[in-house]
Amino acid sequence: MEIRDAVPGDAAAVASLARESWHAAYDDLLGAGTVDATVEEWYDTESLREEIREVDAADGACFLVADDDGVIGFANAGPARDWESDPDGPDAFFSRLYVAPEHWGAGVGSELTAHVARQLRAAGHEHVWLEVFDGNERGRGFYESIGFERIGSVTESFGGTEVTTLHLAAPLSRLVEASQSVE
Repeated sequence: MEIRDAVPGDAAAVASLARESWHAAYDDLLGAGTVDATVEEWYDTESLREEIREVDAADGACFLVADDDGVIGFANAGPARDWESDPDGPDAFFSRLYVAPEHWGAGVGSELTAHVARQLRAAGHEHVWLEVFDGNERGRGFYESIGFERIGSVTESFGGTEVTTLHLAAPLSRLVEASQSVE
């Protein structure tokens, strides 16, 4: 398996993987119809191509794929959003981490996270935050196992379903240390 920068030609594979992962992780929580609508909106192939083209690695942003004769995972991160008003808050945001369900538990997410953490840290970032549905026990458990801690939450309607979204954060140094066993 190779972790590499995504290229615009990966957009269709990323969109397909997002659909597969979202259905596996969220159908029971949100319903298949809501998952389909969300993926259609958030993972439009042309929008993904443009997003991949616009990644600015100079500020630590990255869009990475795990490639094993095809895309089996992807991660996206960059400078923080929504925390600008808190100078002590996290300065980077981990917006996406998805792995093909048949590869869950095989270390793909850990490898992607390690690469993201190193890239953000090399750009001068110190802390990263992310969002995960409280009902996503697998995802939440993974993030907590590598050093993320809860810093807040919000309960909102998502496709007509009330869900709690947890905000988790971690120092990048902790994520880099936790990933040493991955190498």
